[in-house]
Amino acid sequence: MTFDPSRARADAPSTTAAAYFNAGTFGPLPRVTSDAMHAHLESSFERGRLGTAGIQRWLTLMDQARAGFAATLSAHVDEIALTHCTTDGCNTIVWGLPLERGDEVITTTHEHPGLTAPLDELSRTRGVVVRAVEPTLDAIASAIGPRTRLVAFSHVLWTNGDVLPVKEIAAVVRERTDARAFVLIDGAQSVGVIDVAPSTLGVDAYTVSGQKWLCGPSGTGALWVKTDALAQLGTPWPWYLSKSRGPAGPSEWPSARRLDASTIGMTSLAGIVASLGWQKAQWDAGGGVHAHALAATLRARLGERSNVRVIEVPTPSSLVSFTVEGASAGSIAHRLEAAGVMVRSIPGPEYVRASVGFWNDEHDLDRLFAAL
Repeated sequence: MTFDPSRARADAPSTTAAAYFNAGTFGPLPRVTSDAMHAHLESSFERGRLGTAGIQRWLTLMDQARAGFAATLSAHVDEIALTHCTTDGCNTIVWGLPLERGDEVITTTHEHPGLTAPLDELSRTRGVVVRAVEPTLDAIASAIGPRTRLVAFSHVLWTNGDVLPVKEIAAVVRERTDARAFVLIDGAQSVGVIDVAPSTLGVDAYTVSGQKWLCGPSGTGALWVKTDALAQLGTPWPWYLSKSRGPAGPSEWPSARRLDASTIGMTSLAGIVASLGWQKAQWDAGGGVHAHALAATLRARLGERSNVRVIEVPTPSSLVSFTVEGASAGSIAHRLEAAGVMVRSIPGPEYVRASVGFWNDEHDLDRLFAAL
């Protein structure tokens, strides 16, 4: 059955207020999320947040969010740590690993500052060598050496939407380092864009953004960690619930929840629980197939414009990047926004990026081309 985006558009009013092509930054909030957040806020305002009931509500929301992310990733809840964003997940791994001076980290030249900023600080403070190479299997394989301890890169590149061969890269890392190197995947632009099941990829950790393609509120995210990789990680930001607390006193969690990134706002937790259910229902109904088909149409139509250059990639996703002759990416994004078309500019390569979601339709494409 063909996916009908009209239901999703009705559920998320911002998708009709503008042509919404910027889930790569923030996804549209659905009505169920807004309702859940308002209900939680009103309850907290009217009845308070303290007491046994209030604490239990908080813990229940954490359990529900953990279960929601696990369902999205086809994972077990014990493999999920709750974070505020993808950057939290990257920092958890970077600072949780016992990396020392002279150890090497391999990443790519197309990574977001959410990953490169922690790596830069790691290099500055611990003397770890960070090698950035082209985002290809051959380039990463060639960079692996005897001191390689971490390989960290994106599943889908935020600059141009290319889908990297994660499983193949992870296999090469395992082979060439005798399984000594840890493999971290930045999933900010993949979860909600392509089908993702980290346990099938041969990686150790996989980050998730809640506010992007999963259409949740800001301050939400998750980190998947393979069970047998947990022992390699310290607890970079210990807090009240980093340990299980019972009558016998605190004890270590045997699961990834040990790595939870401190307190996440309860209203945001209520929102992400609702968003995860809504997004998964749309995806399972064929929303992902619809988005990729529409992105292919966008690439084709952009290719017909003599003054537009589409950024072609080996394995395209539903992120489409392009340039316009004689105009900066920033000016194009600004002018499109003024015309009711939400895209974003990517600094560095100076691309205009359109993030095509299951809520978009042909009418949105028409609005974009009319604005161009």
